[in-house]
Amino acid sequence: MRILFRHFVVVALVCNVLSAQNSPKISGLMFSDYFYNVDNAVVAKKDLSGFQFRRIYFTTDFAVADNFDSRFRLESDQSTNSNTNGGKLGVMVKDAYLKWKGIFTGADLVVGIAPTPAYDVSEAAWGYRSLEKTIMDLNGIVSSRDFGVDLKGKFTESGSVKYWFKLANNSGNAPETDKYKRIYAMFQFKLTDNLQATVHADFASKAQKVDAFDKQAKSNNQFVGSLFLGYKQNEIYSIGVEAFTRTIQNNYAPSAGEALQNQSSFGISIWGWKTLTESLKLVARFDNYDPNSSKDIDGNSFLMAGLDYKAAKNVSVIPNVQLFNYQVKDASGKSLKDLTARITFAYSF
Repeated sequence: MRILFRHFVVVALVCNVLSAQNSPKISGLMFSDYFYNVDNAVVAKKDLSGFQFRRIYFTTDFAVADNFDSRFRLESDQSTNSNTNGGKLGVMVKDAYLKWKGIFTGADLVVGIAPTPAYDVSEAAWGYRSLEKTIMDLNGIVSSRDFGVDLKGKFTESGSVKYWFKLANNSGNAPETDKYKRIYAMFQFKLTDNLQATVHADFASKAQKVDAFDKQAKSNNQFVGSLFLGYKQNEIYSIGVEAFTRTIQNNYAPSAGEALQNQSSFGISIWGWKTLTESLKLVARFDNYDPNSSKDIDGNSFLMAGLDYKAAKNVSVIPNVQLFNYQVKDASGKSLKDLTARITFAYSF
């Protein structure tokens, strides 16, 4: 009887919330695939095939007051980092923040676990996170989330020039464990009705690193800078270019017995999509990434192409192919590669 009563109370509370004037907005999305590894740099993964979830979102947006909004988002996928200790599908907190709207004219303040400024705009312009992350996210240059405080606003009344500053832990979604922080800044420019650009930079302070060569503690701080340029002609076609550079102080020793040097990374991504029919788009992208310009065997390139069939307003079925080419070679001198054919299902509500 008590159990039934508890269930009744829970249902009553949920119904009361949903019927309230400030009822929460519930939304979600899922990206799943059937994949087949035609080739793979890891021999054991060649010919591997199966079904997978790469992203599941469940999001609640709630208006706390007239000038305060909040978001709580859960994420799940089948990556190793997200799985439970038993290897099952796990769940993690993706977003948890409070937004103070209009803290002063043209500006909002955000506190909590929230997106970082690095590629939020370019990812939205790319529009195919269902197929792959943008280049900085894909290569772990900047985390998509960080726990901190954001100030977002516009310099012009029309919104043609916007800014986004963030001070955060530099721990992603994980708890903070040190005193070092990361500072982000991004400026967005609406150059024309169809053309936009962003300039981003961030600085991460890190603990000093002991150089095995001279036993001295040296700076290990990190700087990232990036540019994005995107053009969209209504729903006819869209193209974008994103490039970044990263420098990590004293993070690389050319060989044993040599002093540490700065590690410099560079990447560029070029993508586009073209509407073929009312329900069909052609999507393509090319990336080139060099994690250390002082070495010539650790870079890779990425090529992707797909056909997006819009089965319904919020449902896409996308046959696609991905190819990673690595500079690393096998024993026979042949460059290693990953070639995967997929059918991706992307849907939202």
